[in-house]
Amino acid sequence: MVRVVVFGGTGTVGRAVVAEAVSRGHSVVSVSRHRPRPGDADHVAGVEYHACDLYNSTTAQLDAIVAGSDAIVDSLDGVSTVAQAIFRIGAQQIADAAERASVSRVVLVSSVGCDQSTAEYFAAKTDQEGLYLDSSAPVTVVRFTVLFDMLHDFALRAAKWRIIPTSSRARFQPMNAHDVATVIVDALGDTGDDRVVSIGGPQIATARELTALWLRKTGRSAVMIPVPLFTAMGRYLRFGSNLVPDARVGTETFNEWLTAHSATRASAGRACPNGNHAPSAA
Repeated sequence: MVRVVVFGGTGTVGRAVVAEAVSRGHSVVSVSRHRPRPGDADHVAGVEYHACDLYNSTTAQLDAIVAGSDAIVDSLDGVSTVAQAIFRIGAQQIADAAERASVSRVVLVSSVGCDQSTAEYFAAKTDQEGLYLDSSAPVTVVRFTVLFDMLHDFALRAAKWRIIPTSSRARFQPMNAHDVATVIVDALGDTGDDRVVSIGGPQIATARELTALWLRKTGRSAVMIPVPLFTAMGRYLRFGSNLVPDARVGTETFNEWLTAHSATRASAGRACPNGNHAPSAA
């Protein structure tokens, strides 16, 4: 049994990592800004939860959380300026804590092709990777492509305005968060030199194809508006830097995921006739 600390343990990937690690019999500590309560969707029985804001954390606080651990997973994520600052601040703090605790492996969750783009988010992820890889802690970086959840959430927000920006030139290789978590938990047992591994989903499709599928499967109505790919993010997509066709993981497609989650939402709707539940994105 491994004792693992998961920073960002209540996020989409973090939750999946926590659940996968628990299912393998590992002892899990989840760290996030807010500690979930029993009964919350992001609470897993048997997990030790800690609330910690890395912007204001102390060395003593981090050392107490990490003490006695065999491995650390950094699954912190977010697109805001503050979140991107935490990539850098958190990487340094966590790497230092890992060194002091002599953990056997740190696994960083990152993005495919982040070092191929000048977009602010990817620049922050690249800096985050560098801080870990330059540390003395043994590190595995797991880069993954876009998640089904991310595509769903983006389309859901855009569809509220009846317009979804899309492109036939941008391609995606979406995957299930559980498949990412499986690779991350496998990496806890890595030994030897640092390594960087990139993984993607089983199918590649254009943004327009995926959006059309989402509209059809969810029954929503919106106009698909083509957008130019001139920004740093656009160039990243246009050049296919977000794809890893030779590193496909898992078998579930976006179509299958939407079918399964449509059934989940329908069941939730029957259980909550007052409609006070949020659409599932997990």
